[in-house]
Amino acid sequence: MNETVQALICPKCGSEMRSYERNQVVVDQCTGCKGIFLDRGELERLIDAEGNHYEKEYSGRQEEQEEDKGGRRRKSKKRSFLEGLLEGGGE
Repeated sequence: MNETVQALICPKCGSEMRSYERNQVVVDQCTGCKGIFLDRGELERLIDAEGNHYEKEYSGRQEEQEEDKGGRRRKSKKRSFLEGLLEGGGE
């Protein structure tokens, strides 16, 4: 039984796409335009995973703040769950 795996082609730019798994969701990303393509239901699964991430991350914690150069208080910049999920592709 020889199975041939056909490469996915980006519908936007025509480049080859690669697949990788993040949080039990298979993400297809174009190697050319870096577009992200999801199958039905995968966006909802990512949104649920993001909600769970923030629930665990911030439960019982007060917002962290930093002072800028002018002495004003501001929230510290944290990377979002989706930035971490999609940054760097399949690393």
